[in-house]
Amino acid sequence: MHAAGVRSRPARINVPYWLPLLLGTVGSLGTVLAAATVGSNPRPHSYQWWLRLPEGSYLLAHVLFYSSVALLTLGWAGLGSHALRGELTSTRAWIALALWGSPLMVGSPAFGRDVYSYVAQGELVRRGLNPYLVAPRVLGNGPLLSSIAHVWHNTTSPYGPLFVELTRIPVALSGGSLMAQVIAFRVLEFAGVVLLMTTLPVVARHFGADAGVALWLGVLSPLALFSAVASAHNDTLMLGLMAAALAVGLRASRPWAVVLFAVAATIKLPALAGVIFLYAGPWRESATRMRARLALEALAITAAVVVAITGLAGYGWTWLSPRALSIPTQLRVLTSPTVSVGVLLGAAAHAVGLHASTRSVVTYTRQAGEVLGAALVALLALGCRGANATRRLGIALLIVVISSPTVWPWYFLWGVTVLATTSAQRSRFLMLVAGLAILLVGPGGSPMLGGNGFYVSGTIVIAGLVWFFATGQWRTVIGGADHVV
Repeated sequence: MHAAGVRSRPARINVPYWLPLLLGTVGSLGTVLAAATVGSNPRPHSYQWWLRLPEGSYLLAHVLFYSSVALLTLGWAGLGSHALRGELTSTRAWIALALWGSPLMVGSPAFGRDVYSYVAQGELVRRGLNPYLVAPRVLGNGPLLSSIAHVWHNTTSPYGPLFVELTRIPVALSGGSLMAQVIAFRVLEFAGVVLLMTTLPVVARHFGADAGVALWLGVLSPLALFSAVASAHNDTLMLGLMAAALAVGLRASRPWAVVLFAVAATIKLPALAGVIFLYAGPWRESATRMRARLALEALAITAAVVVAITGLAGYGWTWLSPRALSIPTQLRVLTSPTVSVGVLLGAAAHAVGLHASTRSVVTYTRQAGEVLGAALVALLALGCRGANATRRLGIALLIVVISSPTVWPWYFLWGVTVLATTSAQRSRFLMLVAGLAILLVGPGGSPMLGGNGFYVSGTIVIAGLVWFFATGQWRTVIGGADHVV
């Protein structure tokens, strides 16, 4: 009998380990089959992927696609019940990755078309052209140019010189088949997945966090699988090197960690945040003379690596020009919080009779978001200590994404992957982002928010900010620290 006033807890349902694996595998296979009809396919549509459904209803393919994504997400959630109980070993995580990732590795891309831009940059390099000076348009009409999102036809490369140089390898090895080139780029990005699988557990254990949960969030989630494997986004290589840098830095090899962060930055620049937070704690706790030495060490190593890679690549310094750095911000999509808020405020101004240009309002909200984001990141860095630097790095990366002018789902991987190794790994917010953020874009990679969607998205962003600051939730998020073991 139970004591008066005390309710008995419902019995915990133990899901057999094989069931989430089965659900995820079926979901992955179904997604691949349906994506050959509704996904980010090569164009023209007569250029068919070899794994596909028989010709039939486009609507039916959509239903199958999202049903399969739901199955994969359900399998991932079921595996999470094991991870959160400390039962997801590295071996089991590798098995899940093999079962869920293998179909995505050979099937049609889904949720993003960037891989075709990577192929185009590799083709430019193969022809002896500089991707920072010429755009894919010079390749001429054909399946490759048609497969790239139209807005990037006349856009030069926004990526670092190491990645641009690496693009020549898959293009050279895969011949002229666009499908083979896509798979070759997936193999290249899989190097980042392997780095994450091997280094995230090391970082997590250092902070007393669960290694299985770190892999569940950072590698096995729908956001990670579709971004890293299916769409082969180069964020995967950047994150793999960043995770390796964190693992090296935690072993008191700070200069080598800087080298890895700097190498990652020559793929995508956000990796430089790792250098800032790696040194922020020691800098804050040191005397003035030592601070100067630490700052010089960080700057010198970073500069040496960036100069060496840029010089060896031979494409010049255009990749760091203001024009190049602004390329990722050229699109105004409602998946970006600052754009949603700007469009909402513009609509509200029109409703009360003010003649403000919505475009101007969006420009102001984007600029305000960048300023606010930079200020918050600076505050996070200034409050760093040895025990909270990695956690604050992850929070900073999320702030950079949320406050940036243009947001795509795979950007959220930056913060989620780092935070997955800390005490924040059990945050419901992280789990929701890892499980559902990929749905911000459709199977073909186009944003799902459009039309009057800003009434919902803009309102949610404003309400969320009010709740976050008014309730003091920000203190809990920023004030957390990890227990180093």
